[in-house]
Order: sequence, then C-alpha cells, then structure tokens
Amino acid sequence: MSTTQVRQGRSVPVLIGLVALPVAVGLGFVLPPLARWVREASDGTPLPLHGLVDVLADMPWSWSVPVLGALGIAAAGYVGYHAYVEALELDVADDHLEHRTDGREGWVERGEVADVFRDGRYLVLLGATGAPRARLDADTLRPAELRAAFEAHGWPWRDADPYEDAYQRWVDGRPGFSSDEHALLRRRLAERKDAAAVAEVDGALAAHGLAARVRDDRLQVRRLDVGAPTDSADGPRGAQG
Repeated sequence: MSTTQVRQGRSVPVLIGLVALPVAVGLGFVLPPLARWVREASDGTPLPLHGLVDVLADMPWSWSVPVLGALGIAAAGYVGYHAYVEALELDVADDHLEHRTDGREGWVERGEVADVFRDGRYLVLLGATGAPRARLDADTLRPAELRAAFEAHGWPWRDADPYEDAYQRWVDGRPGFSSDEHALLRRRLAERKDAAAVAEVDGALAAHGLAARVRDDRLQVRRLDVGAPTDSADGPRGAQG
C-alpha cells in the first residue's frame, strides 16, 4: 500500500545552527565590554556582582570570541538536534495515518476520522461526533505539502474547523458545566503546553461530551452534540478547496 511521507525540511536544523553561531560570536565581542560596564556601574553599591561578571570583564577578545563561539557551536548543535528529533513525522495512507513525535508513535484509522484541518500550528483530526481524534504539533511541516498528502489519499481535508461557531469562552465556575468538567477544563488550560497531557485530558473531556482548544491563552469549549456541520454541499463539511 502506498504512503505519502511528510517531514520537516532538512534545512531547518541547519538554519538554526547558522543563526546561533553568529549570535555566539557576536556575544564574544559584546559581553566583555558589557561586563566591564556592569562592574564599574555596580562599584560602591551593595549588588553582589562578582564571579562570572569579573571573568567576562577581564577576558580579552582573543579568548572571548573563540570560547563563546565554541559554546555557540555546541548550543546550535544541541538545538538543531532537538529540532530534528522532536519534529512531527507523518506517513499518510488511504486507510490510516502514522505519526511520530520525539520518539512517540501513534496510529489513526481513516474510518475514525470525519474532518482534518490545520488549526494554527496544529494538525487536528476529528471523529464523526466532533471529538478530537488527534491534535499534532505540525509547525515545522509545510502547509501545502501537508494538505496535498491528505487530499491525495482521500482524507476529508477542511479549510477551517467545521465546528468554529460552536465554541464558547470558558470561565471557571461558569454555569452549564459540572464540577468534574470544570476540573478537567482547568487541567486542560494549565497543561496546554504538554502534548501528552493535552491528549489525555482531551480524551477525558470527550467522555464528558466536550472538546476544548486554546485561543490567546484563553480556553474555549464546545459540546460535541452542538453545532455539528451538515454533509450538504452548502455546509461546512462540504467546503473543500
């Protein structure tokens, strides 16, 4: 069975390194005089500025540039490596999707998915009830390549979230939610930067008939049985392009 692979561009880690290196070399020129200024400005004050400040202030450029340059190379390599291993990888087939992120793997059956769309930096797959089936950080993947891969295998790609109008802003204690639902929504907002925790909470919310997302650091929520799109040619689920 043929699959389409979607990967981060190989140039991304290299570009990260190329940006980090001149920054480190520049710091080699800038930090010694800056440290000397800080030491002079702090003379006669109770500020405990010693140690590293003194080391940098007394370091000549013949040392600061190569030393900080070497540290910059090491930092660039570290950042570039993690940008590579943590990037989302997709294998899209007619009947399933395989995804890998930072050593974690997942599998989604095509029959479980009714909608696929890009939500900011995330790739979102929804089930027939509107419950999130997967929410993957696809920020390093090219949008056009991502869309083309799913459309080539007959997946239901959407231009936007078909349930966009069903969301409402969540406020802790707002009527209409049980205490358990409020507790889950508090956790969803607090752990919004932890992909594994978000997936776990989204599953628990779906069991309560809820779906949530974050907009401008505010949580929005909708009921799974509210605002469902139609399958008609004029409805959101028929909007392709």
